[in-house]
Order: sequence, then C-alpha cells, then structure tokens
Amino acid sequence: MVQIGMVSEGDPETVQTKQREILTLLRNPTTGNSLILEDDVMIDPITEERFEIRNGIPVILRKDDVFGNNRKQQIGYDWFSYAYDLMYALPLSRLQQWLDELAEIITIESGDRVLETAVGTGQQFRNLARHGMDGHFFGNDISYGMLNKCQKNLRKWDIDVGLVQGNAEALPFQSERFDVVFHVGGFNFFNDKQAAIDEMIRVAKPDAKLYIADETSEFINLPQIVVRLIPERATRVADPPIDLVPDNMHDISSMKIANGKFWLVSFRKSSI
Repeated sequence: MVQIGMVSEGDPETVQTKQREILTLLRNPTTGNSLILEDDVMIDPITEERFEIRNGIPVILRKDDVFGNNRKQQIGYDWFSYAYDLMYALPLSRLQQWLDELAEIITIESGDRVLETAVGTGQQFRNLARHGMDGHFFGNDISYGMLNKCQKNLRKWDIDVGLVQGNAEALPFQSERFDVVFHVGGFNFFNDKQAAIDEMIRVAKPDAKLYIADETSEFINLPQIVVRLIPERATRVADPPIDLVPDNMHDISSMKIANGKFWLVSFRKSSI
C-alpha cells in the first residue's frame, strides 16, 4: 500500500495534506487528460496509461521523454542531492542572501496556491515560510534524488508541500491551477526554455504572478576546473529570458539581485 501524505493532527480521513491534494491537480503531459488515483497508481482514464507513485511522490515522467541537457541534469542532481544543501551552509556562496532577496520580491497572499517548477531540496519554500509566507505550496522536479531529499527536509522543517516528479518543459498539472508560479535556478540548463516559460503560464491562473530567477554570467564565470563540470550552454542563456515572455503578459520586468550574481524576470498572466 502506497502512503499518500502524512497527517499531523485531526482525523486522517478528513484532513488533506498537500501531498494528497496534488493528486487532484495532475494530468498526463502527453494527452492533457486529468489523472485519477486507482490501486495506488495514477491513471489516465482515457488511454489507461499508468504512472507509479514512489514513496508517496507521483512520477509523471516517461524515461524516454528525458533527454539531452535535461537527462544530464537529472543524473547529476540525483547524485548531487546528497550534498546539495551544503552550499546553503557556506557563507561564500551567498545563496541565503539570494533567497532572502527573492522572499522580499515574491508576492504571496494568504491562501494562494503556489508552484515551484524545480523545487530541488525545498530550500526556497523553507525560506518563504521563514518570511511568513502563508500559501499552499507545491513542488515539481525532474530529479527524484532531489525530491527524496526535499521530502525528508520538509518533514524535518514541518512544512506541508505537495511533490511530484515531472518535466518543467511539460508540467504534469492541469491548466490554470496556481496563483503564483516560480522557478529558481537551473533555467539555464533547459533543453527548451520557451516551453518551460509557456508551461509556467499554462498552469497559472489568469492574473497570476510568475517569477524566474537564475545565475548571471558573472556568477558562472568560475575557474576552469569547475566550468568543466557544467553542461555546455547555448548562446546568451545566462541572460534574462525576457524576450521569451509573450507580449500579452502584464508588468513584465527584469532586474539583477544578489550584487549582480543573479537575474530575476517577473510578470503577470493576462486575465483574458
């Protein structure tokens, strides 16, 4: 029997954790059909395609659909997940400064349904909670290793987040379900950056707020021994992808944060 979600208080039959709630938001990325839970797996009721639930985390991802840079990053982060959080403990990395600045910029209203499209080990949600953000949090990631570490972190931090393994370029969520959608780090590695932005917009509700942040060229100007470990990037991918944001979005803006080490693109989805 697959255990879906952990309930800390109240009647387990009436209290719904975010891990349970996320099951009601999922769709087959290929067909667009909403998925249903049946016999401890997620099923496309039209095609009867089945997706496993691994340690409580739905895996809405076909192996054959992960290729190129996405596959390299999936393998790398599965391995790196064991040591990833150490970066946040290093003062020289200044990652906490970046997160603190983001928490002051990202606007979340009480009760908002919030999606991070590459949740990693959950550090961004931890920081938002530290800053008093009171939303309903959900996270997607292509790396099961990172999700497994995230799940452990969230239990330790006592933060309720629904998790799913999926591809940010073909998100496993039904359309127009989230009030806030954000992506922090790793955008530079995507095979199809336009698809990743389009998917963020698709799953966002009308008038939703969207944020994308990643390293600038100043940050990735590292010693050669480190650069060799980073997958080859396409031209200008260290620049803010503001040109990929559709013209019909509102309040489109771009800025640098963390002393120029990171860029942030934000906009609001059209209500039409």
